[in-house]
Amino acid sequence: MNILKIITAICSLLFFMVGFDKFIPFIEPPCSLIDNISATLWKVLGTLQIAAGILIWFSKLRRYVAGFLVIILLFFTIYHLKENTYDIGGSTFMAVLLGILVWNPAFLQGKKGIDFE
Repeated sequence: MNILKIITAICSLLFFMVGFDKFIPFIEPPCSLIDNISATLWKVLGTLQIAAGILIWFSKLRRYVAGFLVIILLFFTIYHLKENTYDIGGSTFMAVLLGILVWNPAFLQGKKGIDFE
C-alpha cells in the first residue's frame, strides 16, 4: 500500500462521515454553519461529499474530484471565518490532503512514478 492509497482512503472515509452527517447528524459538535445555510444546500453538500467518497477511488477522476472539492472546502473555510465561526480544522485538513492529491508528487506514486492501480 502506497501513500496515495492511504491519503485516498482517509479522504474517502472523511467524505462519507461528513456527507452522511448532513442527513443524519451524528458528529459532535455539529457544524456551526448549519443554521446559516439552507436545508437544500446542506443536503446538496452532503450528496456531493458522499459522491466524492466514491469517485475519489477512480484514478482517472481523482484529480478532478480533489480539485473540485478543494475549491468548495476553501470557500466554506473562508465562509466560516467570515461568519466568525472557527470550527475549520476538518475542512482545512481535508483541503490540504486533497491539495496533495491534485499536486500528485512522485513520492505518492511509489517506485519510479508508477501508479499501482
